[in-house]
Amino acid sequence: MRKLKRGDITTQQIVLLIILIASFAVILFFIFRLNLGETNAQEICHNSVVSRGASVLPSDSIPLNCQTTYVCITKDGSCEKMSGTKEIKKVKTKDEVYDTLANEMADCWWMFGEGKINYVGKDLTPEKLYCSICSQIAFDDSLKEIFPDNQIDQTEFYDYLAKTNISAGESFLDYLLDIKSSEEIKSSLQDSSSDFGKINLENQHYVIMGITSDVSSLGWAIVGALSGVTLIILTGGFGAPIGIAMAGGAIAGGVGGHFFGVMIEGDSGEYYLHPILKHWLELILLNIKSIC
Repeated sequence: MRKLKRGDITTQQIVLLIILIASFAVILFFIFRLNLGETNAQEICHNSVVSRGASVLPSDSIPLNCQTTYVCITKDGSCEKMSGTKEIKKVKTKDEVYDTLANEMADCWWMFGEGKINYVGKDLTPEKLYCSICSQIAFDDSLKEIFPDNQIDQTEFYDYLAKTNISAGESFLDYLLDIKSSEEIKSSLQDSSSDFGKINLENQHYVIMGITSDVSSLGWAIVGALSGVTLIILTGGFGAPIGIAMAGGAIAGGVGGHFFGVMIEGDSGEYYLHPILKHWLELILLNIKSIC
């Protein structure tokens, strides 16, 4: 029998080496499958918002790295209303449609700092609302099986936001607006002879949010008090919208119109148009000056 020399590999060592290599290959397979360590588009956007907000340099020197996502909500898996690269969200019920929309709004709020970051910097001027489009959303024709009148009642949708948790003990409405119940919005709408209005599924819509340093200077948001929450409505004829202070301010009466969105004062001291779902025509008629 040949005597083993130093450096010779035994059969046992070869088997052990094969096991180690195979185990490593399996671990790598699962890492790649789970995309661990991969930074997605939302995280890239959020990181650029944080970096820009924390920088002492001029805001233009640190560009926001945020992209609009294209989402098609469908029941049958088709999507006639949106071409090109898009995310297909298959749904079966109203609640699944509402959940898709709620998560798009929540993602938008998180990406842009949840009202805690001034990501525009010193360039922020009082008379300008800086807006960002997070998502463009198409509603497939197959949703008529879920919504026969081809409309979403925003009263139902905001009730869903109030009753559905995004995390333990926190509803979507609480996360987005720091409001516990949709009844607070309903009450203010009723006091101004207004309503939630409908979302027409014939049109593509956008999840959009914005930031400004002064609500009252915008002209279309009249605020009774600059602390708390401002409810923005559109007049029935899509004229100039009027803001109604929901906290600490007088409620305007006899206005009439439809719910547009909510402006809140963030921890950063600036004012934020919370993520809303709107058709492009509404945004044009509002004369929003900067859409990015």
